Amino acid sequence: HGLTHWTEAAEASYDMIVIWLCPACFQNLDPEVQRNHWILWRNPIFWATYLPLAFMVLSGKWLHSLWGQGDRVRPDETEEEMRVRMHWIYALDGPIGFLTLIDLADVLFDLPNYEQRKFRDSVLSWAITLAITSSYILANSYFIETMKNRSLLGVRLVIICQTVFAFGLLNMLVAGLIRNKSSHRYGTNVFESWLELAEYSARLTMVAFMLGAAFVYSRLWNAYRRDYRSSGEVLFHMHGRYLRRECERYAIIPVAAVLMWTLLIVAYYNNDDLFWDALV
Repeated sequence: HGLTHWTEAAEASYDMIVIWLCPACFQNLDPEVQRNHWILWRNPIFWATYLPLAFMVLSGKWLHSLWGQGDRVRPDETEEEMRVRMHWIYALDGPIGFLTLIDLADVLFDLPNYEQRKFRDSVLSWAITLAITSSYILANSYFIETMKNRSLLGVRLVIICQTVFAFGLLNMLVAGLIRNKSSHRYGTNVFESWLELAEYSARLTMVAFMLGAAFVYSRLWNAYRRDYRSSGEVLFHMHGRYLRRECERYAIIPVAAVLMWTLLIVAYYNNDDLFWDALV
């Protein structure tokens, strides 16, 4: 079973590289010719990208398998749905969850040197990070569910909230960087340690992936739209029941987005290290 997961992750990694990094002339080649072409297998850039992407997808697949989302959304899953699930949802959620564990390890490793107040603030900061991470993974889990149910409203809600959320985090990352520099919090350094720099770089990369994911998700904007023009009349009462049911099912998505933006606004106006450490 683990070998199957790795094979699927490796295939998704290869597919992402061909789609996003290779020219159109290469993409038009026969798949067998592509796989045996020297431009891939003898290219160090390919391997430097292929292996990390495969592990990113694999980690996300394992994560979503915990609640039964580690496989196709439906037996008739389309290629676009598969790519959204494998390339973007799995490839993002796995590393994001891993970064949260790194943050926790950072808190625990420094535990002997912490004063009580500093330890409390660090734990609270990590709790905020966990809340943000969980909200994002939850939204992606809902997105898989909306694809499974072919919900037009649910998919559109996720796409909008994904875009808004990603831009919010990008603003906070940039603002936090400027704040660290202008306040001389760490003297002449922008970051306290190399580990913090690595975590910031990883977060920035993940936000870039979020924005890319929002762009790819938008391809499903009208994927589940039904054409009612051929019917003789529009049944408004049935349409109303559909909207009410969908709103009740997926109301958590905009609610989570509002809560995340509230947290970002509080962090900005409160100007406390507790919030910035969680977000930057």
